[in-house]
Amino acid sequence: MRTRVMVIARHQLLREGLVSLLRGHADLELVAQSGDGQEGARLASELRPEVVLMDMELPGLNCVDATHRLLGGSPSSRVLCLAGGEPPHRMRAALDAGARGILAKDSSADELQRAIAALTRRQFYFSPALTEAAMLACREPVAAQVSAFVRLTPKEREIVQLLAEGFTTKQIAAQLDVSHKTVASHREHAVAKLGLRGVADLTRYAIREGLAQP
Repeated sequence: MRTRVMVIARHQLLREGLVSLLRGHADLELVAQSGDGQEGARLASELRPEVVLMDMELPGLNCVDATHRLLGGSPSSRVLCLAGGEPPHRMRAALDAGARGILAKDSSADELQRAIAALTRRQFYFSPALTEAAMLACREPVAAQVSAFVRLTPKEREIVQLLAEGFTTKQIAAQLDVSHKTVASHREHAVAKLGLRGVADLTRYAIREGLAQP
């Protein structure tokens, strides 16, 4: 039986590369691809893929919250996050959200296949190249405490990310189907929790945390 796989990646080049690799294996079936965290989570809820390859750099909704939302709609899916230069505490946050493994983006095609096979068998997979990062993630409690994935609620993170990506309060309210007042309230709570001064500071913070790309 073929393993049904979905790809969620920000950059088209990465998506096309993964899609090409998947289509080269007779035992894998590509069911969908997306370049956005929100859309990816929605599609996964509809299609219920067995394995989801998810870039840790995603617009719209970050990898950690996209993983949590995706698994809420498709609990049987297994998420394999694709990591580049992310700090260790962000990898730990992805695993805490329910990801079943993390694969280095510079891994070989053979390693990608091994990782998918491991998740299909309901095992965890962590790239050997990321072993040092995994050890650091377990040893940096201070960094984890100040992380956006600890200090902010999922909704606050989503709004901070969208603000950092250039969306206005009105646009965010329409996209999330909430009132302007709700968006402003979450924004103010985030600013207060982080000890920042406004949207400019939030944007810099979001880029540093990997919620938004420069």
